[in-house]
Order: sequence, then C-alpha cells, then structure tokens
Amino acid sequence: MAETSDPIVTATEAPAKVSLADRLGDPLQNGIKVLIGANRKPPRTFKTLLNGTWFGHPIHPVITDIPIGAWLLAALFDILWLAAPTGNAWAARGAQALVLVGVIAALGAAATGATDWSDTYGSERAVGLLHGSLMSLAAVLYIISMILRFTTSTGDSAAAAIIGFLGIITVLVGAYYGGDMVFGKGTGVNHTAWEAGGEDFEAVATVADVQQRALTKVMVAGVPVLLVRMGERYYAISSTCGHAGGPLDEGELQGDVVQCPWHGSRFRLRDGKPVTGPATMAQPRYDVRVRDGQIELKRAG
Repeated sequence: MAETSDPIVTATEAPAKVSLADRLGDPLQNGIKVLIGANRKPPRTFKTLLNGTWFGHPIHPVITDIPIGAWLLAALFDILWLAAPTGNAWAARGAQALVLVGVIAALGAAATGATDWSDTYGSERAVGLLHGSLMSLAAVLYIISMILRFTTSTGDSAAAAIIGFLGIITVLVGAYYGGDMVFGKGTGVNHTAWEAGGEDFEAVATVADVQQRALTKVMVAGVPVLLVRMGERYYAISSTCGHAGGPLDEGELQGDVVQCPWHGSRFRLRDGKPVTGPATMAQPRYDVRVRDGQIELKRAG
C-alpha cells in the first residue's frame, strides 16, 4: 500500500493572514491622510499644525490633559451632588460645565491624535487603534451625558452622572493603551535623544569624497550623520529622523531642506529644525571644519 503524506505548503504559498487592525487601519489611515492633506506637496500646513511641528513639541499630549482633567473633576462633582442633591446643587452645575469643556477639548484631542496615528504602522498602529476607539467611545458617552444635563434647568441628572462614570472608566482604560504606545512601543519618542555624538572633531571623509548637493552618510563617534556640501559650505545633522528613525541620507534634498523618505518630515540643514511634520523636534546639528583636505565633525553644543 502506497504511503500518502500531506502536501507541504511553503511560506510563499500560504495565504497571508490579515489582522483586524490592518483591515481597519489601512482605510482609516488613508481617509485621515486625505482629510489632513498628508498626501499634498510641502509644506502640508494643516498636518504640520496638528502634529505640533511649529511648537517644537507634539500637541496631542497637551490637549488630552484638558478633557481628562475636566471629566475627572466632573465625576467628583457628580459624587458630591449624588451624596447630597439638595445641599450640593452647585456641584451639578459644575459637572455640567466641566463635561461641556471636556467634550469641546476632546475634539481637538481627536484631531491631533488621529493625525499622529496616521503615521504609525505595525503593532503600534494596532495599539493606537484600540486607544483611539476607546477614547472615541468615551467621547460619545460624554456627549450623551452632556445632552441629558442640558435638558434640565439645573443641570442635574442621575442618568447623566452614571453615563459619565462609565465614560471616565473608558477614558482611563484608553489612557492606559495610549501610555503603552509611548512607553511600550516608543511612538512619538525622539529617536535622536540618546545620540552622544562626539565632543572632539573627528575626520569622517575627504573633500573629494563629498559631492555637491549629495546626501552623504558618515559616522561620528558611532552615530550616523548626514553631511551635505553646498558650494564651499558644509552642513551636518543627525541622519536618523527623530520622528520614527527614518534614514535621512536616503531622503530627498529640496533646496536647503532634506525630506525623510518614511513619513515626509522635512528639516532645515543649517539648524536641523523641522519645517514640515510629523517630526516636532530639531535634529542634532554638527559643527564642520576642513583641515588638510579632511572634513572633520563634532556634535554642536
């Protein structure tokens, strides 16, 4: 009797499994990019504003403090009102105002958070999708709570308070996953923060090795640095994009600005400052000098 065996399916033949996060993430990210103008030519003003590039710091974490703080205080005021409805009528009014402030601020948090999330991929995108979904659910709960509060003349509503309690629980769970994105996945963390560079000038190339307006990668104290020659001047900034670690030496030179090949962040060569998001932090800059035909670099500052 002839032996039979199961056919061997190779990795290239096996159908690739697409996760739910990928099925939802791709169309959502594409839609967000259309809304914020991420696919337009530089300077992509609206996206850059939402990223916080002009402020030198992401603005999503700053804005999120407002709704979280307002809704936490609203929960406290609701507890005070429920404990003594007659004696603490002022607490119901306070909770009403705080819920309204939180809902308004949540719109800004959603816009900036969605903008930052649109440049994520892999596991950080999946965690970000969960974070955003929970925060969106919390916002819906608080909108319902707000409507119930404003249907009464004094702002007091037991149903609104209960829905608010559900909302703050959802917020706290969502904030946990938001923290996991930053501290667990490194989303939004400056990828050049730990670059030591060098305190003394170090020869990295000869003048003949560096062509005009060519993106040249050199190493300074073990750190990859982008070196560009323009006429008789040389500019050098960290070659690792601070936003997500993209290689700037593989990017595109546009005038005196280099564009990252991964997410389109653009940096001025003369000072390393970002002019187009999603990057918000300046690139570390290097001093350049030429001695005996050798180009020497050291970390500026």
